[in-house]
Amino acid sequence: MASEIFLYWGSGSGPCWRVMLALEEKGLSGYGNKLISFDKTEHKSEEILKLNPRGQVPTFKHGNIVINESMAAIVYLEDTFKGQGTELIPSEPTKKALVLQRTMESNNLAEKTGKLLYYFFRNKDNIDEAVVSPLKADLKDEVLIWEGYLKELGGDSFIAGKDFTLADCCLFPAVAMLVRQGVDLDKSAPNLGKYYKTVKDRPSAQASWPPHFKESPNQDRFKDVM
Repeated sequence: MASEIFLYWGSGSGPCWRVMLALEEKGLSGYGNKLISFDKTEHKSEEILKLNPRGQVPTFKHGNIVINESMAAIVYLEDTFKGQGTELIPSEPTKKALVLQRTMESNNLAEKTGKLLYYFFRNKDNIDEAVVSPLKADLKDEVLIWEGYLKELGGDSFIAGKDFTLADCCLFPAVAMLVRQGVDLDKSAPNLGKYYKTVKDRPSAQASWPPHFKESPNQDRFKDVM
């Protein structure tokens, strides 16, 4: 079954990482894949544009089926491969509702992380603190919301309860990017820091860890966010 799946992906892309985590959790680690270079604008190549007219990754194929939105791809994976690997969406209504809520809600952290990171990438040595400060404040507020969720759940919890779910596939890449960019979660958001370490140690996270995260040190762009 994994042999029928193909994924175009980019290193460090949160949407791509979501899909890769779900694939690993569903026991589909043998899927075909191609790592594209953003620097070489390979996401705009004819090969990808034929499948995804937006020229974006992830671009996901399962046989003749093409899905180009990460949220849609991971829901599809859970539904199609429901009987194998990790159950990513529970059937019990209350638990299911929370998983779906946190899954969709994770876009808030991904978006606010992305806005700040994009500003740094675009401006590099010409940083305007008047622009950066409100972006940092928005991100800090968002991080504290997730810290509060985990504190309320208590103990060794994932983001929607005691089990790893679709919500963790979506949230973890954004949390990992915070650490990558210099946020000290252990100091500023200890429950989120514990969460990060727990998910990082999962085989699915290790198998899908962005190559460039391994090859270069963490950055300090977000060191004073919290």
